[in-house]
Amino acid sequence: MWVVFAVIYALIWVPNHLLLRTYALDLGLYTHALWQYIHGRVADTALFLDHQHPLLADHFDLYLPLLSPLVMVFGSWTLLIVQWLAMLAGAWGVRHVLLLLGTSARGSTIAMLVMLLYFGMFTAVAFDYHSNVVAAMLLPWWLAAVLRQRPWQALALWVLILVGKENMGLWMGWLALVTVIAAPIPDGMRRWVLASALIGWAWSVIVISWVMPALSTTGDYAHFDYRLLGEGIGSGLHAFMDRPGQLFLALFTDHVGTPKGTAIKIEFWVLWLVAGGWAMIMRPVWMLMALPLLAQKMWHDDPGKWSVVAHYSAEFAPLIGIAIGRVLQRWPKPVIRVVVVVGALVATVRCMDNTVAHQDRSRIRLYQAQHWTKPYALDPVRAALDRIPADAALSAQSPAVPHAIERTHLYQFPIIGAADHILLLPQESPYPLDPSAYRLEVERLRHAAEWTVVIDAPEVILLHRR
Repeated sequence: MWVVFAVIYALIWVPNHLLLRTYALDLGLYTHALWQYIHGRVADTALFLDHQHPLLADHFDLYLPLLSPLVMVFGSWTLLIVQWLAMLAGAWGVRHVLLLLGTSARGSTIAMLVMLLYFGMFTAVAFDYHSNVVAAMLLPWWLAAVLRQRPWQALALWVLILVGKENMGLWMGWLALVTVIAAPIPDGMRRWVLASALIGWAWSVIVISWVMPALSTTGDYAHFDYRLLGEGIGSGLHAFMDRPGQLFLALFTDHVGTPKGTAIKIEFWVLWLVAGGWAMIMRPVWMLMALPLLAQKMWHDDPGKWSVVAHYSAEFAPLIGIAIGRVLQRWPKPVIRVVVVVGALVATVRCMDNTVAHQDRSRIRLYQAQHWTKPYALDPVRAALDRIPADAALSAQSPAVPHAIERTHLYQFPIIGAADHILLLPQESPYPLDPSAYRLEVERLRHAAEWTVVIDAPEVILLHRR
C-alpha cells in the first residue's frame, strides 16, 4: 500500500514540475535559497520583493540551509523529493504510533491508508513545497519516541520540527501540553514533554517577536495577518478574553467580506469531517491538539488559507490518522473500517473534482489528459532556458523560475533587478501582474533601448541586456 501511494503521489508532482506547473512562490524561491546557502551566500528576498532582507526574515525556515547540500545532486527537484519522502514517512509513523498504543496491525494499517487518502495530502503534493508539511510529518515519530521513553530522540525530533517554520512552536507547544494532560504517555516522559512545550512556545515567541524583526529591513514580522486578533501575539491574547463569541463564529463564517467566504470555510469543515475529522471529535484529545491549527487557518485574513486547496490542510493528516486508529481500536468491526476508508476517498475525489475555492485542477486531476499535457509546446521554452548562461542574472516569469535556480541572481518577473536576461512565457498566467499590465510591460521591454529581443515566439520571449 505504501509503495502504491508513493507512485500515486509521484504521478501528481512529477508531471507538474515537468510541465511548468510549479512556480516561483514557493518552490522557486526556496530551491534558489538552497543554491545560495550551499554556495556560502545568505538567501534573501530579492527574488520576489523590491526591498531585500535575509529570507529568514520572511519565514524562519532552517530546513533550507540544512537541506542545501542535496541541491547539488537533485537540482530543481530537491524539495519536491524531500516533501514526498516526508509525507510517506509521516504515514508510516502514524502506523508505528498506533501499534505502540495497542491498536491491531490491521487497524493501524487502515489508519495509515486513511491518512494517505486524506485530501490534504493530495492538495499539498499537487501545490509544490512547504516546510510546514515536512515538519508536520515528523509529529508521529516524536510521539513514538515519547511512547518508547526515548527522551533524547524525542528532543532531537522536537527541535527538528520547531526549526521548520517560525510558528511551529505555537502549535507544538499546545500539542505537547495536551499530551502531558490527556494523552496516554509514560509517566516518566511527562516532564520531558512539558519542557518541550515551554521550549516550543519560547522558540516561536522569541523568533517572531525579536529575531525576525531584527533581520527585516522593515523592522517587523511580515506574516501576522490576523485582523481579528489585533496587531500581534500580545493583542491576540486580549482578543480571546474580549471577543470569544466573535472568534468562535469566525471559525465557520467569513470575517473579511470576500465572495463565497463562508462557503469556503464550510467546504473545509464538511470535507474534513468526512475525511476523518469526525474521529478526532470522538477521540477529543486529538481534536484538542488540532485547535491551534484550526484557529491559524480560519482566522487568517487570506481566504485562500481557509480552503481545502494547496498545503493549508496537510498538518491535520497525522492527527486524523491517529484518531482513526484509536476509533478502530475501540470498534474493530469491518463495517467501521469500510466507512472510514470510503469517507476519506469520497472527500479526496470531491476535492479533486471541484471546489468552492479556486485551484488549478490540472495540477491534481491525474486521471485527466490535461494533467499530462500542456496547451502549448514546451520545447521552445526549454531551448530558451538552455541558451541562458549558467552565471547570467535572470528575471523569469513565475513557472520558469524553479527551472533556473542554479545562478546567483534570480528574480520573479516583473522584478528585473540586476538581470541581464529576461524570460517571459506569454501563454502562462501573468501573475503577479494583471493581464493588461503584463502586456504593457512586455511591449515596453520589446522596444526598450537597453534590451535586445533574442527569441520572440508564441511560447517564449527571451531578451538580453545590451
